[in-house]
Amino acid sequence: MKKKNNFIIVGLGLAVVIIAILLATGTSENDTYENFKELSEHEHQDEGYRISSGKGNPDVMLIAIHGGGIEPGTTELAEQSALAGGYSFYSFQGIKLTNNTELHITSTNFDEPEALDLVSDSLYTVSFHGYEDEVEKHTYVGGLDKRLSQSIEKELKNAGFSVSDAPKEFDGKDKNNIVNKNKQEKGVQLEISTAQRKAFFEDNDFLSKNRENQTEEFDNYIEAIQNGLEGV
Repeated sequence: MKKKNNFIIVGLGLAVVIIAILLATGTSENDTYENFKELSEHEHQDEGYRISSGKGNPDVMLIAIHGGGIEPGTTELAEQSALAGGYSFYSFQGIKLTNNTELHITSTNFDEPEALDLVSDSLYTVSFHGYEDEVEKHTYVGGLDKRLSQSIEKELKNAGFSVSDAPKEFDGKDKNNIVNKNKQEKGVQLEISTAQRKAFFEDNDFLSKNRENQTEEFDNYIEAIQNGLEGV
């Protein structure tokens, strides 16, 4: 009986781990909408979601496809990184009062037309994402553009940030991932923990009303991204 109970406990433990990974990666199985067409049939632009973009050097595209309240802080990172370097940016933002995660479309299915157009016109693309970890301030670096990912990882480490290569569930190496749909068919995906994103804003508060109050840590992160981009 004891051996049987041990098997049950191990089985339950594995199930919890698998569920946690699925939730963290935002796989399409967990998404309310399979693609942008389906989302746009049920949600209203400028009520439930907003699309923002800015044109700078089109060779470098910084994107946050899970911005606003979906993965808070990613829009600000993409936009400010673009402004600092004179690059182009794009963000799809959840602006609902609650349940913004319903607007999450996984990166391999994200096909909003303006985003696809802007990314396809770029040579270098960096996609900012967030993952759930309230304790450790950390960034996972992935994507198919090895040279650029190594450059950004190096500069983030030099700036004192905790960084490592992304595990498989965060690696951004699927060719269908929007970040890999630029002219070189390779980009960089940054997965940033909740704790790290909260540290970018005063009082560790990344709710929408406080996201304009950015910390020195935010500025240092932006500078490291710039240095990484300039290093290729």
